[in-house]
Formats: sequence, structure tokens, C-alpha cells
Amino acid sequence: MSQETTPVKPAREKNLPQDARLIAGIRQFNRYYTTQLGLLQQHFFDSEYSLTDVRVLYEVQVNGKTTATGVREALGIDAGYLSRILRRFEKQGLVLKHPLPEDGRSSYLTLTARGQKLLHTMNELSDKQIRRMLEHLEPAQQARIGDAMRLVRYLLKAPGGAPRLEDVAVRHELRPGDLGNIVRLHGEVYEKEYGYNIEFEQYVMETIHDFMKTYDAAKDRVWLASCFGEMVGMIAIIHRPQRQAQLRWFLLRADFRGIGLGRALMDKAMEFCRQQQFRSVYLLTTNQQGKAASIYTKHGFIKTASVPETLWGQDLYEERYEKKM
Repeated sequence: MSQETTPVKPAREKNLPQDARLIAGIRQFNRYYTTQLGLLQQHFFDSEYSLTDVRVLYEVQVNGKTTATGVREALGIDAGYLSRILRRFEKQGLVLKHPLPEDGRSSYLTLTARGQKLLHTMNELSDKQIRRMLEHLEPAQQARIGDAMRLVRYLLKAPGGAPRLEDVAVRHELRPGDLGNIVRLHGEVYEKEYGYNIEFEQYVMETIHDFMKTYDAAKDRVWLASCFGEMVGMIAIIHRPQRQAQLRWFLLRADFRGIGLGRALMDKAMEFCRQQQFRSVYLLTTNQQGKAASIYTKHGFIKTASVPETLWGQDLYEERYEKKM
């Protein structure tokens, strides 16, 4: 009687180490989207051109006067392979070479009218394919997919993946979940950057609780900045008696500083104060928030008090800034 062999089953994903589960998940996604977008097909959209061919045409078009070296570095492909593609494109009348004025031995590349037409056709076919892939989803779900893909490019430091000011959406209408996100972001940022304990998060919750007791949409405003589907910054103006206002919750996630977002939020807040004809605006901060303080002073705030305190597990100075409007 012959002995039967039992097939070896792969280990359950949940039993894998964390890094192995991550890698397995990424590879699983790679297998899905290469199939979904037809990237394994020898020819792109049943044309005579491969995906690499089309990517070469795209690089020549968008990078303006690029060289073969520029294309090779952008795509990470073999120099000999690229050379053969470019020779074929020249014969087909898709690409032209132009000697560089500073070095006659080198050339930059441009697409001919025929090359531009071919690339335009391929782009339209690709757009239609992606629209079909997304058409069954709600707009909010489509937006989540776009945000997730941009976030992947950003985290992996892909060229052009870093956020710009124009990538950040700023709104001032409060929606369900916003108040909790304000508390969460404060807790995470201040713990990471200053070592504040959980009491600080409680303090922020208390300030929001007090704010909502007297919230008046005509006199109060909270601006929320988001990118990649996540809240990344905020600022608020809260009305006070005798035509005063308080600036609160001015915060940016560290990776969104230096792109002009802080200045943009402050500009919005100060413009709102002028529209409301507040007599003055004040804010409370600590000596540890030096970068924020520099933005305050650039917008005309003056430090009027500095008192030593022990707060949120820290010895610090609580400071008050004021600005006459």
C-alpha cells in the first residue's frame, strides 16, 4: 500500500511575524493591481507597444528636453535596452533627437506630432480603464483610494510625493468626528515633540467642551487642514466678551511644516478677526512652542506675560500673547 503525502499548507498569515505580514500584504496588493491594470500583458491595450515603451514616451513628454540619461534614471532601466527603444522610436517617427548647444555629442529628446498623438491615445485608454475600475464606488470611496495612493508615494519618498501647500485642503465647517480628531492630533503631537502626558489631552478635551457651550458659527471659526485623508493642522478663533477673541488650537503636524501652511492658517484667522471687527486677539501658549511663537510675532502679536508653571508633566513658562486689531 503506497504512502500518501499530505500537501504542505502555507502558514496562516496571522501567525507570521509583523514584518512578514506587511511584506505579504504588499505583495498580495501588487499581484492584484498588476492583474487589474493589465500590467502583465506583453502589449499595452492591444497595441504594438509595451508598458515600458509608453513610460518612455511619457518621460520624454513631461520632462521637457530630457536626455536618454534622464529617462534611464527616471525609469531605472538598462541603458542598452533604452537605447534600442529610442532607436525604434526614431525609425517610427515618434521621437526626435536634438544636439545640446553646450555639448554637441549629447542630445535632448522631444516627441514628434505622431508621438504626441500616440501618447495621448494611450493616456485616454488608461483613464477609461481606471474610470471603469472605480465607477461602482461612491465618491467618498474614490477619494479614499486617491488619498491612500498619494500617502503611499509620500511615505516611500517617491519623486513628487512630498506634500505641497496646494495639496492641503482647508475647511471651516465642523463635521461629526472633527472634535475628536482635534483632541487626538494634539495628544499625539505634543507627546511626541514635548513629552506631554495624558493630562494634556484631557486639557484639550476640556477646552473643546467649553468652546461648544458657547459656539456661535457667526462669531467663532475653526479651520481644519487635511491631506491624504488625514487631519494635519488646525487653528481657531473664539469670540470673547468686550469684542475680544482668543486664538486656540494652532497646530501643525511636523511633516507639514515649512510649506507655508502655518502662515496660511494664521492669515485666515486674522482676516476673520478683521471681518468680525474684534478689538484685540489673545492666545495662551508656553515657552516650548518657539516656532509657533515666531509666527505669532510675525503677525503682530506681542508677548505680555510669562509665568512659571508645572503642567502636563513639564516645568515650563505659560505665556500670553496679544494683538490689537
